Amino acid sequence: MYSFRDTTITPEGGLSLPSEALQINGKFIEVEIPGYKTVSVSGREALSPELESFTTGIHDGATLKSKKYPARTIRVKYQLTADTPEEFRKSFNRLAQILDVQDAELVFNDEQDKYFIGTPSMFEDVDPGRNTVIGEFELFCADPFKYSIVEYEANPLEGEGSLLVDYAGTYKSFPVLRAEFYKQNDTSENGEFENALTSDGECGYVAFFNDNAKIIQLGDPDEEDGTAYAKSQTLVNSSFENSTGWGTAAKKLWKINSGITTNSSVIAQVGTMGVKATDFAKVITETSGTLLNTASKSGNPVVHYAVSAKTYGRTSDSVKVTIAIKSWLDKDSNSLGTGVGLKGQILIGGSWKDATIKNTSASWKGKSGHTVNITVTVSGLTSTSKYISGIKFKVIRTDSGGSAGVIGETVCNSLIIAQYTSINPRTYYLTPLNYGSGSHWHGASITRVIPADASGVAGAVNCQLTYAHKMSIGEGKNSSKQLGAMQVLLVTGTGPARKIVAGVNVFKSSSGKKGKLRFYVNAHTVETLEVDLSYGNRAFGPEKTSYIQKNGDTIVFNIGGLKKTYKDAAIKDTAINEVTFTITKNGTKPQLDYNGLYFAKFVKNNCETWREVPNKFSANDVVEADCKSGSVRLNGDLDPSLGALGNDWEDFCLYPGLNVIGFAWSDWVKAGYEPKFKVRYREVYL
Repeated sequence: MYSFRDTTITPEGGLSLPSEALQINGKFIEVEIPGYKTVSVSGREALSPELESFTTGIHDGATLKSKKYPARTIRVKYQLTADTPEEFRKSFNRLAQILDVQDAELVFNDEQDKYFIGTPSMFEDVDPGRNTVIGEFELFCADPFKYSIVEYEANPLEGEGSLLVDYAGTYKSFPVLRAEFYKQNDTSENGEFENALTSDGECGYVAFFNDNAKIIQLGDPDEEDGTAYAKSQTLVNSSFENSTGWGTAAKKLWKINSGITTNSSVIAQVGTMGVKATDFAKVITETSGTLLNTASKSGNPVVHYAVSAKTYGRTSDSVKVTIAIKSWLDKDSNSLGTGVGLKGQILIGGSWKDATIKNTSASWKGKSGHTVNITVTVSGLTSTSKYISGIKFKVIRTDSGGSAGVIGETVCNSLIIAQYTSINPRTYYLTPLNYGSGSHWHGASITRVIPADASGVAGAVNCQLTYAHKMSIGEGKNSSKQLGAMQVLLVTGTGPARKIVAGVNVFKSSSGKKGKLRFYVNAHTVETLEVDLSYGNRAFGPEKTSYIQKNGDTIVFNIGGLKKTYKDAAIKDTAINEVTFTITKNGTKPQLDYNGLYFAKFVKNNCETWREVPNKFSANDVVEADCKSGSVRLNGDLDPSLGALGNDWEDFCLYPGLNVIGFAWSDWVKAGYEPKFKVRYREVYL
């Protein structure tokens, strides 16, 4: 139970918000609608579980059969005020627009580290003909729990076969289990993997188990490591995700502007390739902490003080600190009348700062709380500074008499601050450094001849090309006018006899945020769909892999999450000999801000169907299992075939306190090439 509750909280920017102000999908309604104010909120309190029981014969009491928590409904009462009927109608329409969401993230101002997931379910009518109204709306939360804004990631120590999670939630949480297989790159500058066939990084299965003997198993534990060339083989594994990605080794393996395209009379292969940064590391500059929680020890009434601080704007040698001093009387019946003045003083960064806690003209009574702020810049730090120490706090009287509320000089807790991190590029990709010139589609291409497998056989009848690329317009107001395209082609034959077996063309040829995705099978267009190419779209980015898979006469595409399957008997025995990526712009029109390739991986499958592939995991693969949904993803694509039927999805969860999660993998994986394991989770609260 709280001794008091502030009626308003002042966030960064100076706008005073009610303590229960609602933030929907990252935006406070008060900020979006002038004149809107949250009056009260109900339904956020702890839920009572629904119990089902049964009685037996003459036995006393009952036997518990089941326990579950029902959905919750959060009810928000608000006030909406406007100066004119026109402004009121505009504001009310904006409120209706804000509430037109589904499964939205709901955050309340007095608990900004947690969120609910809810959908507006009732929007109450208000009195007509008024510019000031009181109204209510309801938010239905099918999932009754609230979750930590922060998603935590746990990693084991090097060489350890398990990890420890200190789980601080109040209700069980279903984690995401992740295994990352050995990283390999055939374009590394030392040439270690150049044209080399290796099974390094291959694995048959991984498993996670907790301290309740529950297990999640992915892959086939019965797989035995046989002769490498009898299995699938990774023949191409190129990464362009660092500043040296297009170096000597890459240029030796990939030929520039020498491939084929879907329309050679319109598409010109010109220009040069190179790597560019695509985004930058996000520097966490904000921290917060409680410096002191104490009370005055002389005079009556006793005044309580809680001093907390938040840091932001971290640079290499300084940080900004906002300090909040909360104060309240220890009993409801106590009061500090006019004539009494209190000043808080805090020593931080080597100098004392003052804040008026109570003016002599103010009158305090019990049940009221008061907050004042001090903002300072602490200088003289180093880039490795982790905290500010030597902080002291005291309160003095500014009137002529009495000692109520006074605190002598008191040492505070040290304030943790974020370490300074220079803003360096986080990822790179391969993209044209220049597109050359041309009146239609023109730009650079790279082509890779698929090497022979370990048994000396060239060409792959059954195979999969996996890649990731970033493709979108920019953030500017004129970015919708940008045009561009990327082609990805699997090709058979050599020289003039080359022919497209399967491929895709993602292109934007007109203004707007949409583009087209065109599929090719056996040199023919089989379908064209619309795709989102807006800035930050979820289809094309470093975390979203795409692939083109050939299994005999069947071509399976998964491009940006759009999955299509086509059959053509004419290509059943056709072998793939090379792959080509082409990145272009259109005439003199502005090019896409983002259009480049992160990596390309080509695997030859020595079997007739994908389900027969024994070693499902190979170098650079990532497999994730979401214990809440029971879903498994391989390189971002749903793959239910990887989850064992006996997996303990419903019981594999984190409980409050310490949790141990162990892991295992195929015992034939070479030492030094083992997968790496991670666990991601959010804390869940009742």
